Amino acid sequence: MEIFRGAISDYTWPIPLKAPHSITYYLGKYLEGRYRVKLYDLRERITICPEPGDILLGHLWPDRQTVMWNSISDPRFSKKYLIEPYNNDEEHVGWLRDGLQLCDGLFAICGDYWIDNFSQTPLKGFENKISHLNMAVDTSNYPLVKTEFNPPGKRRFLYIGRHGQFGDEKGIGLLEELSKSIPGFQGGYICTGGEIKGWKKISPPLSLTTDLMKEIASEYDVFINMSRADAQATTILEAMSWGFPVACTNQSGYNRESNFFYLSLDDMEHNFEMFHKIQNLPDHELKVISLANRSVVENKYGWDRFVSNFNDF
Repeated sequence: MEIFRGAISDYTWPIPLKAPHSITYYLGKYLEGRYRVKLYDLRERITICPEPGDILLGHLWPDRQTVMWNSISDPRFSKKYLIEPYNNDEEHVGWLRDGLQLCDGLFAICGDYWIDNFSQTPLKGFENKISHLNMAVDTSNYPLVKTEFNPPGKRRFLYIGRHGQFGDEKGIGLLEELSKSIPGFQGGYICTGGEIKGWKKISPPLSLTTDLMKEIASEYDVFINMSRADAQATTILEAMSWGFPVACTNQSGYNRESNFFYLSLDDMEHNFEMFHKIQNLPDHELKVISLANRSVVENKYGWDRFVSNFNDF
């Protein structure tokens, strides 16, 4: 069903504005300052008829009867670009090859880890078409709520996310293994798609209001993510903004943040050591980490920096 083609702010956007809608909104608003923009829903099953000079920028998904697949082969577009989450997993991104052959470039939304390990890409031969984008959040939507921590030995872990759609790429099985293997482990979750065994269910998925996050922050201390193949977990950026220290795998999309507690997919002894470190850090060190992480989001993961990648679009 075709949607109307009004200005970006004329649409009714969800509150709070979260990915992927946030990407469409902030990038669309930026491009409207430079171009005449028409917005299409990725599920539309129409074909765009370009006028001279038109640029196509869009998100491909596997349904080949949809608007991007229908339009991307049209040579009348002056330029054609994809914008997609990216990691090095064949199942996640291998199907993009056909689209990459038809376009001028791919804006790859992903963490530094995947770019640092791009030699392992399943999209070999298309390296010169890839432009790296770090995901962004607006910290004003995620106020600092984590200011105090449980005493050493009593710290609790928080997970907000979902079960995987490609096996266990979100690492839910690893979260369950941590709970089973680490004596005294305490974790709570808000998760779409199922339960997490050994963890306390905080609530069903719902809007994460400031009042709710203040309540959660009074009980939980460190945000954790054990993804096996995540382009760049946006929940980690949200948690950093709220003031939670972060424990995560590199495969969550992060490897350059100096204040993270990095975990392993397969080295549980290392993970035990990291949990011991977290449990025994002085309170003031966790507070320093909390404020430093929020500052990183403000300086590295803001929308101004995200859209600046399109200055020469």
